[in-house]
Amino acid sequence: MSTGQLTIIWGKETKVFANIVGYSGQSSRTLVSFNGAPALTYENTASSTSFEVFYTLSLKDKVPVIDCVYGNIRNAQNGVSIRKAVCNLNTPLSSEYQDLIFTYSDKWLDTSHAVSLQSVMAEPSQPADAPLGRLGEVDVALRYSTGDELMSAAPKTIASVGERTHEVSSSNSYFVYDANGITPLALDVETDPTSHTLKRLTSTELLRAIEAN
Repeated sequence: MSTGQLTIIWGKETKVFANIVGYSGQSSRTLVSFNGAPALTYENTASSTSFEVFYTLSLKDKVPVIDCVYGNIRNAQNGVSIRKAVCNLNTPLSSEYQDLIFTYSDKWLDTSHAVSLQSVMAEPSQPADAPLGRLGEVDVALRYSTGDELMSAAPKTIASVGERTHEVSSSNSYFVYDANGITPLALDVETDPTSHTLKRLTSTELLRAIEAN
C-alpha cells in the first residue's frame, strides 16, 4: 500500500491533504487533468465490476471541493457500460473522496442489471441498446452493434426521439445529473480521450441533431 498527500495552492493560501493519492492492491487514486482542469481519479480493477471515476476539483468559498464525479463503470453481470456523471456537488475534499461515487453507482448498477445484450452475441447478431437516461424528450442510450463492441466496452452513444435516431459519438459520453442524482442536466461527450476534453450537449442541441439527421 502506498499513499501520498495532495498540496493545493491558491492565491496566498496553501492546504495539504493527506492520503489522497496512491495505490492499494489493484486500486489506484491519482491526480490528473480532466477537461482542462485538475481532477482526482479512482480506478478499481480488483472487483468483478470495474470502476474508473474522475472527481473534478474547484474552490467554493476558499474551500477545495469536488464539483462533479464522472463514472465509467462496467457491470460484471452483463458487460453493460455505465457512463454517468453528477455535478454541482460542492463536497469538501477528504481522504475518503472515492466513496462519493457509491452514493449514485449502486442505483445505476441495480438498474443496469435488467439490460440484455444477448442479441449482440447471437448469430446473426442484432444491435442492443443500454439506456442512459432522458433529456427532455430525447432518449440517450449506449448501442452495441457487434460482439467486439461489447467485449471491448466500446459502444456508440445514440440519441433518439421515437424512431428517429442520431449517433452522437463512438467515444465516452457521460449522462450528467444535478447533485440530487435525479435531475438530468446534459450529455458530456469526450472529444479527446487523452486530455478527457468534454463537449456539453443540451437536450435542445441533441434534438436539433436528430431532426437534421
